[in-house]
Amino acid sequence: MEYEKLAEEMFQLVSKLRFKQQTRPLSNATHGEHFVLVYVYQKKCVLPGDLAQVMNASTAYVAKMLRGLEERGLIRRRPDDQDRRRTLITLTELGEQAAQKDMDSARDHIIQILEILGEEDAQHFLRILKKLISAKEQMEK
Repeated sequence: MEYEKLAEEMFQLVSKLRFKQQTRPLSNATHGEHFVLVYVYQKKCVLPGDLAQVMNASTAYVAKMLRGLEERGLIRRRPDDQDRRRTLITLTELGEQAAQKDMDSARDHIIQILEILGEEDAQHFLRILKKLISAKEQMEK
Protein backbone atom coordinates (compact mmCIF):
# COMPACT_ATOMS: atom_id res chain seq x y z
CA MET A 1 0.00 0.00 0.00
CA GLU A 2 1.32 3.46 -0.88
CA TYR A 3 0.91 5.33 2.40
CA GLU A 4 2.58 8.44 1.01
CA LYS A 5 -0.14 8.86 -1.65
CA LEU A 6 -2.84 8.08 0.91
CA ALA A 7 -1.36 10.64 3.31
CA GLU A 8 -1.38 13.30 0.59
CA GLU A 9 -4.99 12.53 -0.30
CA MET A 10 -5.98 12.59 3.38
CA PHE A 11 -4.24 15.94 3.84
CA GLN A 12 -6.14 17.42 0.89
CA LEU A 13 -9.48 16.01 2.06
CA VAL A 14 -9.06 17.14 5.65
CA SER A 15 -8.16 20.62 4.37
CA LYS A 16 -11.52 20.74 2.64
CA LEU A 17 -13.26 19.98 5.95
CA ARG A 18 -12.41 23.44 7.22
CA PHE A 19 -15.94 24.69 6.93
CA LYS A 20 -16.48 28.32 6.15
CA GLN A 21 -18.08 29.89 9.14
CA GLN A 22 -21.65 30.66 8.13
CA THR A 23 -22.22 32.95 11.07
CA ARG A 24 -20.03 34.25 13.83
CA PRO A 25 -20.16 32.23 17.03
CA LEU A 26 -23.07 33.42 19.12
CA SER A 27 -20.69 34.90 21.69
CA ASN A 28 -19.14 37.18 19.01
CA ALA A 29 -15.81 35.65 20.01
CA THR A 30 -12.87 34.97 17.74
CA HIS A 31 -11.92 31.32 17.25
CA GLY A 32 -9.27 31.56 20.00
CA GLU A 33 -11.69 33.25 22.35
CA HIS A 34 -14.32 30.64 21.53
CA PHE A 35 -11.83 27.92 22.47
CA VAL A 36 -11.07 29.69 25.76
CA LEU A 37 -14.76 30.07 26.63
CA VAL A 38 -15.53 26.41 25.93
CA TYR A 39 -12.34 25.18 27.65
CA VAL A 40 -13.01 27.19 30.80
CA TYR A 41 -16.68 26.14 30.69
CA GLN A 42 -15.64 22.48 30.68
CA LYS A 43 -12.89 22.85 33.31
CA LYS A 44 -14.79 25.41 35.48
CA CYS A 45 -11.57 27.14 36.57
CA VAL A 46 -8.17 27.39 34.84
CA LEU A 47 -4.81 29.10 35.10
CA PRO A 48 -3.67 31.41 32.28
CA GLY A 49 -0.49 29.36 31.89
CA ASP A 50 -2.54 26.20 31.38
CA LEU A 51 -4.51 27.96 28.63
CA ALA A 52 -1.28 29.04 26.92
CA GLN A 53 0.03 25.49 27.07
CA VAL A 54 -3.11 23.78 25.74
CA MET A 55 -3.46 26.42 23.00
CA ASN A 56 0.26 26.28 22.18
CA ALA A 57 0.27 30.07 22.43
CA SER A 58 2.41 32.63 24.20
CA THR A 59 1.38 33.85 27.62
CA ALA A 60 1.31 37.40 26.21
CA TYR A 61 -1.22 36.36 23.54
CA VAL A 62 -3.38 34.60 26.12
CA ALA A 63 -3.18 37.60 28.48
CA LYS A 64 -4.36 39.92 25.69
CA MET A 65 -7.22 37.57 24.82
CA LEU A 66 -8.25 37.25 28.48
CA ARG A 67 -8.21 41.04 28.85
CA GLY A 68 -10.64 41.34 25.92
CA LEU A 69 -12.92 38.63 27.30
CA GLU A 70 -12.88 40.27 30.72
CA GLU A 71 -13.69 43.70 29.24
CA ARG A 72 -16.73 42.15 27.55
CA GLY A 73 -17.85 40.58 30.82
CA LEU A 74 -17.35 36.97 29.71
CA ILE A 75 -14.63 35.90 32.18
CA ARG A 76 -13.49 36.82 35.65
CA ARG A 77 -9.89 36.81 36.87
CA ARG A 78 -9.31 36.37 40.57
CA PRO A 79 -6.42 35.46 42.86
CA ASP A 80 -6.12 31.82 43.92
CA ASP A 81 -7.10 31.55 47.60
CA GLN A 82 -4.37 28.97 48.21
CA ASP A 83 -1.60 30.80 46.33
CA ARG A 84 -2.23 34.53 45.91
CA ARG A 85 0.50 34.75 43.26
CA ARG A 86 -1.64 32.69 40.87
CA THR A 87 -4.65 34.01 38.95
CA LEU A 88 -7.66 31.82 38.31
CA ILE A 89 -9.93 32.24 35.30
CA THR A 90 -13.66 31.50 35.58
CA LEU A 91 -16.63 32.36 33.42
CA THR A 92 -19.22 34.92 34.35
CA GLU A 93 -22.87 34.02 33.87
CA LEU A 94 -22.73 35.81 30.52
CA GLY A 95 -19.61 33.80 29.59
CA GLU A 96 -21.33 30.54 30.52
CA GLN A 97 -24.31 31.44 28.36
CA ALA A 98 -22.04 32.34 25.43
CA ALA A 99 -20.03 29.12 25.75
CA GLN A 100 -23.21 27.03 25.95
CA LYS A 101 -24.68 28.74 22.87
CA ASP A 102 -21.46 28.19 20.92
CA MET A 103 -21.32 24.51 21.93
CA ASP A 104 -24.99 24.05 21.01
CA SER A 105 -24.38 25.66 17.61
CA ALA A 106 -21.34 23.42 16.96
CA ARG A 107 -23.29 20.33 18.05
CA ASP A 108 -26.16 21.23 15.72
CA HIS A 109 -23.70 21.64 12.83
CA ILE A 110 -22.17 18.23 13.56
CA ILE A 111 -25.63 16.66 13.72
CA GLN A 112 -26.38 18.04 10.24
CA ILE A 113 -23.16 16.53 8.88
CA LEU A 114 -23.83 13.14 10.50
CA GLU A 115 -27.39 13.14 9.13
CA ILE A 116 -26.01 13.72 5.63
CA LEU A 117 -23.64 10.77 6.10
CA GLY A 118 -26.48 8.52 7.25
CA GLU A 119 -26.52 6.26 10.29
CA GLU A 120 -24.23 3.52 8.98
CA ASP A 121 -21.55 5.84 7.57
CA ALA A 122 -21.75 8.08 10.67
CA GLN A 123 -21.09 5.06 12.89
CA HIS A 124 -18.17 3.95 10.68
CA PHE A 125 -16.79 7.49 10.70
CA LEU A 126 -16.90 7.65 14.51
CA ARG A 127 -15.30 4.21 14.79
CA ILE A 128 -12.45 5.30 12.52
CA LEU A 129 -12.11 8.66 14.32
CA LYS A 130 -11.75 6.82 17.64
CA LYS A 131 -9.12 4.59 16.06
CA LEU A 132 -7.22 7.64 14.76
CA ILE A 133 -7.27 9.25 18.19
CA SER A 134 -6.04 6.03 19.78
CA ALA A 135 -3.21 5.79 17.23
CA LYS A 136 -2.23 9.40 17.88
CA GLU A 137 -2.16 8.77 21.63
CA GLN A 138 0.02 5.70 21.09
CA MET A 139 2.44 7.74 18.96
CA GLU A 140 2.71 10.39 21.69
CA LYS A 141 3.85 7.87 24.34
